[in-house]
Amino acid sequence: MSEKRVYLPRWAFGKILLLILAFVILAQLALFAFYSQKNTSAQFKVNRDVIARQVINLIQTVENTPLDQQNSLVSELNIPNFSVSISQQPKWAPQFKNKSLWHILWRISEQAPDIQLSFYLDNNRWLNILAKVEPQSPLIALFLLAMEVTLTMAILVSLWSINRYTTPLKNFTEAAERLGVDLRTDPLPIDGPAAIRAMAHAMNKMQQRIMDLLAARTQMLAAISHDLRTPITRLKLRAQYIENDKLQEKFIGDLDQMEAMLAETLAFAREEGRKEQRVLLDLASLLDSVCQDFASVGHAVEYSGTFERCTYQGGAVGLKRVFNNIIENAIKYAGNARVSLQIDKDEYLIFVEDDGPGIPHEQLAHVFLPFYRGDNSRSRQTGGTGLGLAVAKDIIRAHGGSIELKLREQGGLSVVIKLPSSTLYTIRL
Repeated sequence: MSEKRVYLPRWAFGKILLLILAFVILAQLALFAFYSQKNTSAQFKVNRDVIARQVINLIQTVENTPLDQQNSLVSELNIPNFSVSISQQPKWAPQFKNKSLWHILWRISEQAPDIQLSFYLDNNRWLNILAKVEPQSPLIALFLLAMEVTLTMAILVSLWSINRYTTPLKNFTEAAERLGVDLRTDPLPIDGPAAIRAMAHAMNKMQQRIMDLLAARTQMLAAISHDLRTPITRLKLRAQYIENDKLQEKFIGDLDQMEAMLAETLAFAREEGRKEQRVLLDLASLLDSVCQDFASVGHAVEYSGTFERCTYQGGAVGLKRVFNNIIENAIKYAGNARVSLQIDKDEYLIFVEDDGPGIPHEQLAHVFLPFYRGDNSRSRQTGGTGLGLAVAKDIIRAHGGSIELKLREQGGLSVVIKLPSSTLYTIRL
């Protein structure tokens, strides 16, 4: 039994890395604070032991000095953090009299934060000592803290710089994807670093040039259509003078077909200039209503998909046109159509199946081209202009979906439409 692998999306992987980085920074700062406290305590203990020994040495020095010179010796002592004096009464506690120097060292080693004592000399005189104990090298701790803060700031600035580049790039990518399905989407905002602004400006200029070319093409087709309608109308009037009724009927039929092709061609060209507002709709209800419309006039069309609410934000008129075109093709060439709707993770699957003769496999890749008609659709009764599937593909692609044709093993044709459950595209219909 194979194990199913789960892959994290890129955005989740990046957020996990940022969380790990933030945790490492916080843990490092906490360890630094703990180490600094411990290190300060250790330095304080070491310094206190050193100063305690200096106090013993000072007592021993003063005690071994003659009585008449002790006062002058104490007055000339200039030791940092030390205060030494001789008085008739003890000044500090504890007070030591006839105690060994080892006993004094043991007692003062336990004092905190400062060391203070009074030691009895002779002739009712006391040696008073006050020694202040400070940890060594406080600048080292400040230097390490400054390094930690600098490292943290460098990481934060790096993250800010990366985000300043990646966010415009993400917006640029999304806009490029929208532009691939809708040339009339909003232009890219000109912001971010200089390189991103230059790319956005170039993309907007390219979008505008393409829109101008499409507008020129539509205008050209409109002019051709307008110019051709006049001679077609004159030919219809002249055809009324043809005495052969069958020839007259064929002649007028050809002219009607030419006029219909011109109208559909112009409508197809103008489709790219229209937009339909997106609304929330229920795909299941929409498909069921379309099938009921065909069934109510006697066509063999049935809907067998889910009846659960399938909320979708799209163009109701455009999607209904797609479903109508596909079902009409199935009825025209097969006489029946079965429509179903399925929900697959983050997309909707719509199937339109028939039991007709199908089309050759080599034509599947060409049926969505404008004006393409297969060999089975070139008669006047069934043949069209070859724009129905091209328009359907254009509408589905504008919704961010896809459409394809498949041959069924049992015979017939299956049209598969995939629509994303949530679309961010500007729908052009």
